[in-house]
Amino acid sequence: MRHKKALILLLVIPFLFFVLSHLLPFFYGIRLSFFDWRGNYVGFKNFVAVFNDQAFWDSIRFTLLYSGVVTLGMTALGLFIGVFISSLGFGQGFAKSVLLIPWAISLTAWGLLSQIALSQQYGVVNDFLLRFGFIQSRLAWLGDTTLAPYSVILARIFRDVWFSGLLFLAACQLIPVELYEESRVAGAGVLQNFIYVTLPSLRTTILFVGTILFIFSLQEFDLIFSLTGGGPGMATEVASLNIYRHGIRYGNYEYGIAISTIWSLFISLFVVTIFAPLQRRMLEQ
Repeated sequence: MRHKKALILLLVIPFLFFVLSHLLPFFYGIRLSFFDWRGNYVGFKNFVAVFNDQAFWDSIRFTLLYSGVVTLGMTALGLFIGVFISSLGFGQGFAKSVLLIPWAISLTAWGLLSQIALSQQYGVVNDFLLRFGFIQSRLAWLGDTTLAPYSVILARIFRDVWFSGLLFLAACQLIPVELYEESRVAGAGVLQNFIYVTLPSLRTTILFVGTILFIFSLQEFDLIFSLTGGGPGMATEVASLNIYRHGIRYGNYEYGIAISTIWSLFISLFVVTIFAPLQRRMLEQ
């Protein structure tokens, strides 16, 4: 009986720590959002202002676009990389070490490196495209409102796709060899093995990797802040940058907290109503 009480206590302590370190500041922040900078109670004035702010909705729209494209791109390319390396007869240990190198670089440092590579004047990307005739003049990858969103998306995919490839590589090595042997006896080729053996065996891994990548990309800040700062204009401003701009840079803390509250509730509602049921349905298939 004492052991059961001790076990319950050990389980309660982390929960209480979570409540104290996360929920209390969260609810305190919600309380602050009902006041102005002078400490006067203004009710839902900050929330109404947020809903009427077109920049807020633009940041939400780009965040969802950014997260969706980044998640799909890194999941699909990571799956291809993982399956390809798993099919190699040798050198897998070396490949695992190499795959970790880009992921080990901080997002801020990667943003600065990408800024140099995508520079209109001396960037290696423009030099490469000009040399092989893909473009006729240097492009402003980070200065054009049309090109900048694609640039930050590709920069993030190129940096983290190797990590998702490593996860898929580890999952591929857990697939029983007997499944491929039976498929080979039945006359299946490489494509048939991938469709009918590899993909069904990696369904849970695909869901896990996609979920993790989507959650991480929704929290994006470092890379875009160091790469474009949300510009040009606000073409690459994500929700976290919008919160930073109002709450920290401009010092409008109550308004920034109101944005944070709305964004948190939006994500929670999205997870409960769409993401969680989709996950459960895929796992039950």
